[in-house]
Amino acid sequence: MAGTRRTAGAVVLAALALTATACNNNDSAGKNAAPAAPSTAAAAATTAAAPTTAAAPTTPPAKVSPAVFLEQVSKKTGAAKSAKVDELITVGQVTMKGQGAMDWSDGLEADLTMDLTGSPMAKVLAPLTGGPKVHYLYTKDAMFMGLGDQLAQSTGQHWLRYDKAEMSKASGGTTDQLQSADPVQGVRTLIASGKVTEVGPETVNGKAATHYSGELAAADLVKASGLGVTQEQADRIKQNLDSSGVTSEQIDVWVDADQLVVKRSEKADTKAGPMNIAVSYSDYGTPVLASTPGDFLTLPDLKKLADSESGS
Repeated sequence: MAGTRRTAGAVVLAALALTATACNNNDSAGKNAAPAAPSTAAAAATTAAAPTTAAAPTTPPAKVSPAVFLEQVSKKTGAAKSAKVDELITVGQVTMKGQGAMDWSDGLEADLTMDLTGSPMAKVLAPLTGGPKVHYLYTKDAMFMGLGDQLAQSTGQHWLRYDKAEMSKASGGTTDQLQSADPVQGVRTLIASGKVTEVGPETVNGKAATHYSGELAAADLVKASGLGVTQEQADRIKQNLDSSGVTSEQIDVWVDADQLVVKRSEKADTKAGPMNIAVSYSDYGTPVLASTPGDFLTLPDLKKLADSESGS
């Protein structure tokens, strides 16, 4: 048993270091930008919505700009509160897949399972998680990572708790790792590009949708990340962008007839290779059970475990 605990402690600390690095790389791609729409878009919305008394009843309404329409999509999708998500992340030769459900009605909460088979992290985390699939719970205050049976038996706990302050420190000032999958966030980031174009109708996951696209420069990503972010945090984001070699990001959103996001994607070139994050959404309004587990380890617990092992 002592040998099992010694191995577990070393693996946990190494895995956390690698996870922190991965978080930095993901945030460097500009995932966390969530600006409001430009004021000109709001003005255009008002103009487009104003009734024209002289128009005949059969005259169709004027078509609004893509940015104005996406503002409507942002509100409609935000009001839906939750959805099932299916995420595919590729960076160079590394691939990660995620499935589950998330809720954005009051902060971000989620119950997700990530398949890391296509990532080096799978091998590193296997002694910790029991295999290449990792169960994550995101609550308002923390992230919980499910532990494998062997480690759970050794420690008597089934989860590793990683609070928001620790997540923020590891990821260069970003507190929510879930923002890459937030559909409302994705729409607002696209609006922030200031150059939204309507690509046209397409079929996504068997559903009719309209495709919108835009490109956001790295300088704008830093500005866009400024909402609710301190100058120190913004500087860290800029450093992450520079270290990852990201100069711009392409953002795409697909919207159905109900003005709900059915898919979003982010693409950028990084030093590690091309990055592509694609998230599909379905079953809007689905319940998300992301309650705080009662049995978990914390980072201080792990440090004590590592200290005890090093002294044995």
